Amino acid sequence: MTYALIDRVLGTRAPWATRGDGDSVVIGWIISRAVMIMLFWFFEYEVMNDVNYYFTNLHTASTLGVGYALPEYPLPVAALLALPYALSFGNIVAYRIGFVVMMLLVDALFTRQLYVHQGRRNTAPVTLWLAAAPLLGPLMITRFDLIPGVLVAASLLWLQSKPHRSGAAIALGTGIKLWPILVLPAIAAPLHSRLRVIIGSLVTAAVLITASLAIGGWDRFISPLRYQTDRGLQIEAPISWPLMAAWAIHKAPWIVFFSEKSHSVEVSGPGASFLLALSTLLTLLALITIAAFSLRAWRAQSSIPPSAIALIAFTSIGMIILTNKVFSPQYIQWLAPIAVAALALTPRDMSMREADDDPAIEHDDLALRRAVTSLLIVGLLTHMIYPRLYDWVSQSQPTNPLGVVLLLIRDLGLAYVVYYFGRRAWQASARRPHESDTGRVEQHDTSPAVD
Repeated sequence: MTYALIDRVLGTRAPWATRGDGDSVVIGWIISRAVMIMLFWFFEYEVMNDVNYYFTNLHTASTLGVGYALPEYPLPVAALLALPYALSFGNIVAYRIGFVVMMLLVDALFTRQLYVHQGRRNTAPVTLWLAAAPLLGPLMITRFDLIPGVLVAASLLWLQSKPHRSGAAIALGTGIKLWPILVLPAIAAPLHSRLRVIIGSLVTAAVLITASLAIGGWDRFISPLRYQTDRGLQIEAPISWPLMAAWAIHKAPWIVFFSEKSHSVEVSGPGASFLLALSTLLTLLALITIAAFSLRAWRAQSSIPPSAIALIAFTSIGMIILTNKVFSPQYIQWLAPIAVAALALTPRDMSMREADDDPAIEHDDLALRRAVTSLLIVGLLTHMIYPRLYDWVSQSQPTNPLGVVLLLIRDLGLAYVVYYFGRRAWQASARRPHESDTGRVEQHDTSPAVD
């Protein structure tokens, strides 16, 4: 799978591209999302299981109030998931439809923001986002993980023009999935927008925290943190791979089982305690590295370009995913919007005519474009593993070794993409004391492209 093929199917060389950029993007969005929905309806309907769980939990808690629903998630998530429930009148089919429509609306709004940001042109970031739906699969519309990913990506695209909205988006994302808070220091790094970003995030966070405490109280407020600490090694987490390999070959004493506590498939056996401790240590090292990136961004102040902030954001979340004891297939939805936002913020994509005059910018764009395409290939492999081949890694059968090899290939691919973004982020965030404080810095990175 290469970008040239994606461009031929959905981009500037698609059969309908002659209709103009606006119509081309709309047609591409409709066709790509129709393919995803057909995959869902005919082959992967089982991924609706989480939506059914949301409905059942909300329905049970409906007589007690939203504060009692889904205690493993922050309370704003329960409020968000209650929106389609309120319109369903207690009917599960109506809730399913409402949830899918809600997620398609989020996707459509981000597609439009990306298109407008690119000067209303069907550029590489727009094309790659169109391709994300069929490649990442129906989890995009049957999980809510796309929302925090889109909020962080939107925050990056708003950073220069609407910094107060950028800060608010990070706070909203944190209210849904806790991880967006990790990118706030980097987003607040540019001196010219720092105060407005911080104010936007603090005001939004204050509203969410006050409402959460008023509705659910302190115990409900911290319940998601207790839930995370009680989890074991999820089978798709990279740190779990040695145990998964041992289970695939020997089975006992290693076991793979569905945990009622975490509502996920976990692996246990000799070495599990060590790997849990190692995961904690690696996560701590990842947090220290994120802090180093943020400090470097703050030292650069106004000279740091928005593309560098996006690269840091991607690297930060990527490191947390790679070192965590938990990995769910929908986590790629956290990264994909941030990746296309990073590509959208590179100089070449904002000024294509300059690329012909500057080989360095052209090379820079091609390298990052290949990295984003590589991430989508990782997403496709993740999509293949779940749900189509999930029995290969969750049920005892002869294909277990092959399933574990697929997990390893996916993990190594993701690790390389995160490494590449991290290397680029470190280079792009270097302090430039001789440049103006306008924040408009040209980036000429000649690092080799990802193959």
